[in-house]
Amino acid sequence: MHAYRFRMLHEDQEEFLRDFDVLASHTFLDFHNLIRQAVELPGNELASFFVCDRNWRKKKEITLIDMKDDSGEPDYDDDDRRAPKQTRIPVCEMDKVKIKDIIDDPHQRLLYEYDFLNPKTFFVELTKINEADKTTAYPLCVKSTGKFVISSPVMMPPDPGLGDDEDIALLSEFDDIMNNDDDDEMDIPLFDTEPEI
Repeated sequence: MHAYRFRMLHEDQEEFLRDFDVLASHTFLDFHNLIRQAVELPGNELASFFVCDRNWRKKKEITLIDMKDDSGEPDYDDDDRRAPKQTRIPVCEMDKVKIKDIIDDPHQRLLYEYDFLNPKTFFVELTKINEADKTTAYPLCVKSTGKFVISSPVMMPPDPGLGDDEDIALLSEFDDIMNNDDDDEMDIPLFDTEPEI
């Protein structure tokens, strides 16, 4: 049996690196659980792997929970005048897909996205395929460099004052526009053409 070695990096944290050995027979759920443990991610958020081409373009999604609409209806944008979206990529669930089922490139690339509300995106690439060691308990993290720092969005506290001059000027301008709109409605001609004199 083969063991696949994947290297994981994060774009914003140069010191962060993880190397994982995963058996060909393991599922992506096994890989997800290993990543969560090795990177010290909380275990309560949704996550997905995206199978990518050489240019990191997503070709297939392998998700923790498939939340797609099975109704067969096309996916419409918020604006009804637009055509249905036709760019949906295939989706499957992590517990149903084995690692060996996805590998079609000796340097297979994946994106791992964790926590869709506060996304953390990792770049994962297959670096080596080895013969599995029968004395080793797979999957495992074989190299760990740097701690992944989970940053949360910075929330600005509300201004306790009435607002600065720009805010007051903006609100005043908005009030003027609203008042002028009422006046403009009175000036609308009732005829499409000019009345004859």
